[in-house]
Amino acid sequence: MKTTFCFEKKLFEECFETDRRMPRLLSSLYDNYIKPYFSSGLEEPDRSHKNKILRSGRLIRNTLLPAAVRADAARDVGILSYTGGYEHAAQAADNYMASMVELLKTPELTDPHIIQLLEGLSALCYLHVANQNKAQALGLPDTLLEFISPTSKLSFTSQRWSCYLLNILCCHNIPIICHLKDSESLQSILEKLASLDWEKWPLNYAQELIRALGFQQSSMKDALHEEDELKGCTYTKSGHMLGKGLKSKCTKYEFISIVCIQFYICTLAVNMHINYRY
Repeated sequence: MKTTFCFEKKLFEECFETDRRMPRLLSSLYDNYIKPYFSSGLEEPDRSHKNKILRSGRLIRNTLLPAAVRADAARDVGILSYTGGYEHAAQAADNYMASMVELLKTPELTDPHIIQLLEGLSALCYLHVANQNKAQALGLPDTLLEFISPTSKLSFTSQRWSCYLLNILCCHNIPIICHLKDSESLQSILEKLASLDWEKWPLNYAQELIRALGFQQSSMKDALHEEDELKGCTYTKSGHMLGKGLKSKCTKYEFISIVCIQFYICTLAVNMHINYRY
């Protein structure tokens, strides 16, 4: 007790000598004599988006971990990037998108893990043109075309998620749209997928992709459209602006039309993404 009183006496003497040193000395008093009584000795964990992304990103890059752990971390990175804002999404894409796409191309990956990766990449690329361009540079659109091809052994759920991600990649991104237009068999593939069951999804994303790419729709597609409208799905008349085929080089008017319909599609798409996740 004697030592304590001596310290306090010296402390207050120094405080009265100069006001400039008072904040530092009071801080020292608090840290040494007051804070220990209210602190458990454990630091609060950092729960910021940035550090959560970093932790999940380390799991994605660790090739020694099981694919299930890495795929789950990839989904977390996507969701955290989406909820954290544009800057977090850009940083996460720079650091981890290459590892996510590489993992997606792993042959022995199972359907549930593929869906987790597609969900994470969808959130990472949503309304983010720079990330969409990174995905194209990594060959993601071509990988998704393989997933929905007739020779693919993936489940219909994985193919639906592939169509959903293709819609996101096409949103406000004319180069990717023109790239997908080069696929000769894509229209027939999408028409086949559009005829399957999309009842639990807010939109038939195979059908929406047909419109976004400007493919001519068959009478069967028109009937499906009417059926979806009866189920409560609404579409804007601007969607018919994309009924004509795109030329090899998109004109100014086609650019404006595509941007309008893709903005509408992506606004509805995010509702599905959030509902499916939570």
